[in-house]
Amino acid sequence: MVSEKARTIAEAFRWQRGLGAARVAARCCHIVADPGHPDVWDANHVDEVTAEGEAEIEAVFAAMDEHLAHAPRRVVHTDAFTPEAFLARLALEDFAERPVTIQMALADPFADAGAKVALHPVVDEADWNALLKLVVANHAEHGAARGLDLTPEFSKDMVAVYRAKSPAYRFHLAIEEGVPVAYGACAAAPNGAGMIEDLFTALSMRRRGIASGMIAAFVDRLRAEGCHTIFLGALADDRPKRLYARLGFRPVTLARRWLAPVTATRR
Repeated sequence: MVSEKARTIAEAFRWQRGLGAARVAARCCHIVADPGHPDVWDANHVDEVTAEGEAEIEAVFAAMDEHLAHAPRRVVHTDAFTPEAFLARLALEDFAERPVTIQMALADPFADAGAKVALHPVVDEADWNALLKLVVANHAEHGAARGLDLTPEFSKDMVAVYRAKSPAYRFHLAIEEGVPVAYGACAAAPNGAGMIEDLFTALSMRRRGIASGMIAAFVDRLRAEGCHTIFLGALADDRPKRLYARLGFRPVTLARRWLAPVTATRR
């Protein structure tokens, strides 16, 4: 049986993914679409799939064809509430599963406040440009390792999508001696969950407690806003999950993303 906390996290994550884009209620699913940024998969995808029978599953694929015709790939987000029959159909249609995200909720007292971090909210053009430089560094480091061609143009589009989510989804820069060295985002979802996402620290500034300091600051802010559940996502194949566990976050549920180029679907 899936826990109520898992449901809260899934609902908050769906809300965050839909910010800044058109959200279409289709049969047995919701579509998030941003034709202005077709290559950004988190702005062009399907989620909240409830399809189980063949006719319902076909309706979801038809909705993808109708509302995501501008995108070069089909992207589907799934979670603990996605029917197994639909997951099996994704596998049949050659959708590739990207690394699993472990959704982790703060269960224990925060264990390590980390370094004292000067957090600066991203609000003006200079801030967004500084964020872009760090996003480009993030994509250059991790894109090739995951078999993704994350070009500077893609990074620019991604930051535009981030910007469209603001101010509901708030980015901050960590500043060291006047220089932005890390970034992260937080948001208080309408259902009372507080989420912390999109964390990155420049390679040369790691192991100094900056990430822990950012998370601690976000936790304090989300608690002050009345969030009853605070969570973050950790890729199952990446090291930060160990840090998050040490800080008091515990695994609750899994979220998955499936990708397929348009030419590989609906054959």
